[in-house]
Amino acid sequence: MRMLMGGVLLASLAGCSLPASLVPGEPNYSKYSNKPPKEYAACVLPAWQQEIPNAAQSAISNGYRVTAPSIITADEILDIVKSKDGSRVSLYQGPPWAKSGALRKAVRDCL
Repeated sequence: MRMLMGGVLLASLAGCSLPASLVPGEPNYSKYSNKPPKEYAACVLPAWQQEIPNAAQSAISNGYRVTAPSIITADEILDIVKSKDGSRVSLYQGPPWAKSGALRKAVRDCL
C-alpha cells in the first residue's frame, strides 16, 4: 500500500512540470489587444525578463510564445496569436501558489 501511494504521489508531481511545448487546457488569462503580435511581444518580453532573466520568445505558426521557465512547477507561457484586429493573448500559469503576479501585470500593461 505504501508503495502504491508513493507511486501515485510521484505521478501527480510529474504532471506539474509539463514541458513548455504542451500548453495545458484553458488559459488563466485571455484578452485581446489592438497591437499586432510582434509589437505586443516586443512590449511584454523585456518586462518578463526583468522578473525572470531567462524568459524567452519563440515564433509559433501564427504569432509568438513567451516562456518563463520555473524550477518548481510548469513554465509560465504566454501565447500571442494574430486575430482580426490585433492579437489574442493567452497566459498559462501554474498552481495558485506559484503564479507570478508581476508577469500577469506585464501582460495587462502591454494590452
